[in-house]
Amino acid sequence: MRALSRLIQGRILFLTICAAGIGGTFQFGYNLSIINAPTSHIQEFTNETWQARTGEPLSDHLVLLVWSIIVSLYPLGGLFGALLAGPLAVTLGRSTSKYCCIGN
Repeated sequence: MRALSRLIQGRILFLTICAAGIGGTFQFGYNLSIINAPTSHIQEFTNETWQARTGEPLSDHLVLLVWSIIVSLYPLGGLFGALLAGPLAVTLGRSTSKYCCIGN
């Protein structure tokens, strides 16, 4: 009886690990597609903004470097947003905190 209980617990643990792995991979792939879809538009915007401020366009490898920095900072923004959302909702209330960050 005890061996059967351990077998069932092991199966449940295995299925839980598989579900978490698949779910995490799906979210990671979705976020990658969201940030990579507007790549050319964001790179053009970055280059146009740089040119408007300095008078010279960025070279291709510098545009790629800036884009790489933007993509690598994207998950950090999500992390900090997730960490701050809870305390902000507790402090200000849910309806007030959803408007405080967008400027309304």
